[in-house]
Amino acid sequence: MVIIFIGPPGSGKGTQAHLLKEDLPNLIILTVSSLLLEKSSDGSIFGNQIKEKMDKGELIDDNLVNQVLIDKFNALKGEDILIDGYPRSLKQAEFLSKLIHEEKSKIVFNFNVEKNVLKERILKRSQIESRKDDNVFDKRFEIYQETYKEILNFVDLNFNLKNIEANNSLESINTEIKGFLKGL
Repeated sequence: MVIIFIGPPGSGKGTQAHLLKEDLPNLIILTVSSLLLEKSSDGSIFGNQIKEKMDKGELIDDNLVNQVLIDKFNALKGEDILIDGYPRSLKQAEFLSKLIHEEKSKIVFNFNVEKNVLKERILKRSQIESRKDDNVFDKRFEIYQETYKEILNFVDLNFNLKNIEANNSLESINTEIKGFLKGL
């Protein structure tokens, strides 16, 4: 099974991924930002480029992101996987479609949340976790909005898409996600 969480930064994707793992302990969570963070600290030229872009809140080149993901995905073939925060561009969505084409069970959850709620969550998270990328919320949200519609249109046509109202409580969102997964 492949589960994909998409939505703007701060929409609760990571929180819901960890809540879902409590019910599905064998679920492997692939957070593209964590994979990129790992790459950004390896001292390579690509890693240093990723670090610089991440610190500024810029998007990382699709080809590099795709390569980082495919390496990890192929190593986990046959496992239940949750991909958190990917795709973030149409090119990534097209790549993902090809990557998971043969998977029997796959579903995309789209986390919808209002901008003011997002900003409040991001600022709170930034204070608690001291995350540098959260200090550039407006830029990250603007980038997300630019690509969001075309990604959502592609995903809607090519995947089993479920929209989640992410303004709701953690518990109700988790219940809704688990309900959709039971139908797979």
